[in-house]
Amino acid sequence: MPELPRVVVTGLGVVSPLGPLPAFWERLCAGATGIVPIDAFDPGPGAPRRGACVRDWEPKEHIPAAELRRMDRFSRLVVTACRTALADAALALDAPGAEATGLVFGTAFGNLSESEEFLRGLFAKGPARANPLTFPNLVLNAPTGYAAIDLGLRGPSFAITHGEASGEAALAAAYDTIVCGQTQVVLAGGGDELPHILFQVYKDLGVLSPHGTTRGGRRRVGRRAGAVPAEEGREWSSPFARARNGFVMGEGVAMLVLESGVHAHTRGARVYAELVGHASESVPSSPHDWPHPDGAPPVATARQLAALGWVPRAETSHDEGREARADLAISCANSTPHLDAYESSRLTRLLGDASARVLVTSLKGAIGDFGGAGALAAAAAVLALHNGRVPPLAALDEPDPDCTLRLATPGTASPAGGFAHALVSASPRGGGCLTLLFRRP
Repeated sequence: MPELPRVVVTGLGVVSPLGPLPAFWERLCAGATGIVPIDAFDPGPGAPRRGACVRDWEPKEHIPAAELRRMDRFSRLVVTACRTALADAALALDAPGAEATGLVFGTAFGNLSESEEFLRGLFAKGPARANPLTFPNLVLNAPTGYAAIDLGLRGPSFAITHGEASGEAALAAAYDTIVCGQTQVVLAGGGDELPHILFQVYKDLGVLSPHGTTRGGRRRVGRRAGAVPAEEGREWSSPFARARNGFVMGEGVAMLVLESGVHAHTRGARVYAELVGHASESVPSSPHDWPHPDGAPPVATARQLAALGWVPRAETSHDEGREARADLAISCANSTPHLDAYESSRLTRLLGDASARVLVTSLKGAIGDFGGAGALAAAAAVLALHNGRVPPLAALDEPDPDCTLRLATPGTASPAGGFAHALVSASPRGGGCLTLLFRRP
């Protein structure tokens, strides 16, 4: 069987509640949070007032004025992230091997703000008066189309939606696109925006902080329902915290430039990390909730990761006399009692004997939660491998005593030799779990 081509990351573009690069990474490692009062819309009486909104972003610095006028806000976020990723990779799209650059973008909900505006006009004025120029912005692949047109891409281009794992699913698909030989370069990532209508839905479901209840009003904290009283009045996001009480909505986009190892080497590109591969499996779950913490172990995922050559590493292992390297796991835990408990259980089983030593973190305390947030987690994994630093769990004061993982709490030191591997774990509602595996080059 021929050896599969290596897939490496050579560029990163981020638009986030912590700002763009390098501010995103520095603020993340400092334990900062991008959760602020919402000013884009009025959340309404009795609703949470805070969200993780994009900051330090000026679209006119990245997109010509003529294109800005017809482009919706979400597409502007995506195009900005694509342009900055290509600039970071120092990749000219007319260079040999790059003329067929592809684009894969993952989003859970797409441009809901534009859809809300379109429907408001539709119901107020009727179908005959609806703006036909708005309609193309409503489809899920609108940002992908705008980015491909704006950049003049000629390679494979498609959009993916996989709930809260949309960003990870896009990166997995982009990896397969390169491995299968369709192209040598792919822009891949994901994101979502923070629209009023989705905020209202989550508020009514009672899953936003400071409420954090499950359907029917019963609180579930740790692995036991009602084990710890949540802090009712505190709006925060603190994955794996003892008193977590629901998630905070966020928004943002991250795009990664993926290249075949040969193409990157030929053009002398800087390589952040290698995307070794991905693993996935379906876990029994309600279509409207995350899998149960006591459910089936991640057998298929463990087998697929082992086939990629991954064995969990901790700081107690030594690499031929060199300084020890550890592994890092970036979880999708989002400060809701149910998902955090499931992620704790899943990672404990997946990491096995190393579960008490491999560092585990999550970005959701800093950037909130949204469908494409896994792309920002992937960017953080790549930066952690490249810089040898661990982004801590923001706002974590007292960890959940039921969680036996080695959490990257504020002040946790990074391993002396940096990280060998970084996992990105995605556990969306409906149970279609997905894991990305990155390796230090």
